[in-house]
Amino acid sequence: MHEASIALALLEELDRLAEEHEASKVVKVRLRVGRLSGVVVDCLVFAFDAAKESFYRSRYAEIEVEEVPIRYRCRQCGCEFEVDDFIFPSCDKCSSLDLELICGEELDIAEVEFEG
Repeated sequence: MHEASIALALLEELDRLAEEHEASKVVKVRLRVGRLSGVVVDCLVFAFDAAKESFYRSRYAEIEVEEVPIRYRCRQCGCEFEVDDFIFPSCDKCSSLDLELICGEELDIAEVEFEG
C-alpha cells in the first residue's frame, strides 16, 4: 500500500511547513488527488489518520481530499471533456484520439491551515 508512504511523506512535509511558518500545529490540510494518480483516497486518509499521532505539529490535523476528475482537450477540435475511464478515450465531439490530458494526475497540497 503506497498510500502509507505518501501519508508519511505528507506528514513530514506538514511538520516542516509548520516549523517554517512558526506555527504550533497543523489544523487542516486539503489535498487535490487526481483519479489517474494511482492513489486510493480512502486508504490515504486511513494511513494519514493512523500515522499522524507520531508527528508533533500534525497529530491533530484533519485531512480533506478533493478528487480531481480526468479531463482531456481534443487537439483536433478543441473540445474539452471529462471521462470516467482513461483507457482509449476519444473526443466526445469529433471522435479523435489526438487528446491532451488537462488534469487527473494531481497529487498536490492545495491548502494548509495552521494555528499558533
